[in-house]
Amino acid sequence: RSSAGRRHTLNAVALFGSTPGSAVSSSAAAPADDAVPRLSSAELCANLVAAIAGQSSSTHGEGVEAVRARLGLILRRLEQAVVSQPDDAPVRFTSDSSVGVDSARSLPEPGDSPGSPRSQSAGSSFTAQGAVVGVDPAVAMERREEGRALIAALLAADVPALLVDGLGNLCFETRKDAMRLFSAVLKAALPLGADSALVEYIRSHPRISQSLLDDSGREEVFTYCAQMLRECTRYKELVTMLASQGAFERLIDLACHDTFDISSEAFSSLRELMLAQKPVSSEYILANFNAFFSRYHALLRPECAYVARRQALRLLGDTLLDRNFMEVMLTYVANESFLQIHMNLLRDSSRTIQVDAFHIFKIFVANPHKPYRVVAILCKNRERLLKLLLALRAGNTTAGKRHEKGSKNLNEDLYAIIEALEVLQLPPRMPQTAPSAKSYACDVGPAPVSPGAVGEIEEAALNVVEAA
Repeated sequence: RSSAGRRHTLNAVALFGSTPGSAVSSSAAAPADDAVPRLSSAELCANLVAAIAGQSSSTHGEGVEAVRARLGLILRRLEQAVVSQPDDAPVRFTSDSSVGVDSARSLPEPGDSPGSPRSQSAGSSFTAQGAVVGVDPAVAMERREEGRALIAALLAADVPALLVDGLGNLCFETRKDAMRLFSAVLKAALPLGADSALVEYIRSHPRISQSLLDDSGREEVFTYCAQMLRECTRYKELVTMLASQGAFERLIDLACHDTFDISSEAFSSLRELMLAQKPVSSEYILANFNAFFSRYHALLRPECAYVARRQALRLLGDTLLDRNFMEVMLTYVANESFLQIHMNLLRDSSRTIQVDAFHIFKIFVANPHKPYRVVAILCKNRERLLKLLLALRAGNTTAGKRHEKGSKNLNEDLYAIIEALEVLQLPPRMPQTAPSAKSYACDVGPAPVSPGAVGEIEEAALNVVEAA
């Protein structure tokens, strides 16, 4: 590709996640705005809809190029609108066509000081905050207004739903362009102030999210659907909608798919769904606690693929150790069945699985208000647990030369948990069955713990596992 062509696609590359070697291909197919009479947003969207509808009736090459040309033009206009945001907007690149792809790699990030290498290499095109300078304010305002109008026109023409519904009928390159445009709309809506309209549109078209979920297991389009699904997690309203449509259950099932690529993409989507909007996810998991973990723990079974088991343990650990999921964690460590799952994982043949399981097991031991049954299981299996943990510590000492910092933190945790197990004593009497986090029962009696004591449980548990 010539340097002029590379410069021509720079902005779409930087804005919408393409690498320099795989720049938005539709930009090359589309004519520049000044090469044809400039269409309004509504006319451009209508042309795109007509091109998609007429793709099957025209010759293959003509139909594909017509769709890709319009997708590229819409993508460029969205990019120009976002580039023209005010100084406090997270802009990282210039719209000046004289800047090449190589220079884009060294452009300043938000927060770079004026003397930093990236700021110096970018010259006078950037402020210290990373915003574009040298763009006429009137032009910038016009572009932002055009960006908002373009998003409104796309929604009015039902383009997002059309792209999702017709994804399977598009060719390979056009599918990538359709995915980029869908993702670009979700990314650009918030800085352009069109997020409310976008959220309301997707909520009023539930088939969009439902199709993305269903097709995340379809071999022809799962990559594109997974990426588009992850973009939806930018908005908490859409995460709530996805949860109500069974997104958690669907993605957990796909994480055990026989095809590795589908399993990997599904797990990436599951992680985003759980951690992108943490208060929403925490509320959903608490409301569906037993059903959620009954399905999730299937990922930890020996018959599940090794990679899926590792990813499931890592995600579970990240979730339980996050303060936004505090009530989930307290409810989780009060369940003796869950304790037994992680005790068995400590015996796994893979040392990596053992270490990941330990980071969850230690939360059970660290809880200063363990339910009676949890204490009873720990005391009954004390000798075997100590043997496993001592072996894990010995193996970690050997591997510590290669990973000194992580090995040191793990050793500290192992010492603390071994010491806690050695002095653990079974309480003299049995309290009530352990309730949820909101009405936590301590070991010394059946009465619920006060709110202050719940805070003590939270602080003590997090202090022990903070190094993880």
